[in-house]
Amino acid sequence: MEPDRFPQGGDSRRVGAQPPTRTGTQSAAEPKHYKPMFNGSAGEYFRIWIVNTFLTIVTLGIYAPWAKVRNRRYFYKNTLLDGHSFDYTANPVAILKGYLIIGAGVLLYYLTEAYDPRFSFIFVLLFYLMLPFLIYKSLRFFARNSTYRNIRFRFLGTLGSSFSTYLLYPILVPITLGLIIPHWAFEKKKFFFDNMAYGASRNSFHGRSGPFYKVYLLAVLTLFGSFFLGGIAVAIALRGMVDTLGNEGMRSFALMSVIVMYFVMLIVMTFFQQYIFAWETNYSWGQSRLDTVRFKSTLKATKLIWIRITNILAIIFSLGLLAPWARVRRTRYVLDNLTIISAQSLDDFTSAVEPDVGAYGDAATDLFDFEIGL
Repeated sequence: MEPDRFPQGGDSRRVGAQPPTRTGTQSAAEPKHYKPMFNGSAGEYFRIWIVNTFLTIVTLGIYAPWAKVRNRRYFYKNTLLDGHSFDYTANPVAILKGYLIIGAGVLLYYLTEAYDPRFSFIFVLLFYLMLPFLIYKSLRFFARNSTYRNIRFRFLGTLGSSFSTYLLYPILVPITLGLIIPHWAFEKKKFFFDNMAYGASRNSFHGRSGPFYKVYLLAVLTLFGSFFLGGIAVAIALRGMVDTLGNEGMRSFALMSVIVMYFVMLIVMTFFQQYIFAWETNYSWGQSRLDTVRFKSTLKATKLIWIRITNILAIIFSLGLLAPWARVRRTRYVLDNLTIISAQSLDDFTSAVEPDVGAYGDAATDLFDFEIGL
């Protein structure tokens, strides 16, 4: 929905809703446009965030699962679609169990590294092999604890697909000299969007990998072109200064050039990341269908870049106190640019009847919840 994934957190507006038109005895309903609306405020979220941060620190991180659930539940409750809010129903204790398992693995890694660094590689390899399993479990956990109108979302992907997406493709990146990265990005989006379901209705993803190659190629050419032109500009400036500046002046100028190039690189990389994020989000939503429901996302890379840079500056100069404002600001922009288009009423969706699972299987599903970069 940070997608980043499904809407985080409350009032909605129905845009362009048209009444049904009647021809004879039959009526044909025009598609209705629904826009989710975030009702939360930075001040309100700040009070939740500051308490969560304090309790997480004084409990040495033990409160972190409760903080995550409170934060996510706030954003869900304050995101409304057609007058109904989303809800997040996760149990913090279940998340804590997952954190403890991962924490135990990290502790064993550091103890092994202290005893004999040669064996620490085994833990790194084991974590890499387990990563697809953790992502698979996390997506199932996230979906089953996300509800709208008391109907749960579901993630129907398989563990095998997770291993091929998050284990096989990373191995192929160096072998293909990075040429497979756009296709890997496509596969990650497909793995998520093609396996999400809402109640008894399963989402379908109709995208192709070709557009990903075009966008990534354009972004990479822009990235390297910016670095190349920046390097030429610095070289020309240095050459012109050689005869007029002494050794001390040249050192100062070189230092300033490095600092300027560093900030230019940050801006260019921010542009690269936000451009890719905006395009992938718009494309993925546009290529998704939930029964007869269509989606439209209209994120602008330039706006996202402005939000990202100003958010970072605000957080830095406020010593982190404006982090809640930054998150609310970005969430509101993302939701404001998402439209759900449906010819049927959103009341028509029904809850799926899920098969019973054993106690162990149910517990295993409720162990992991961590952020995934899709």
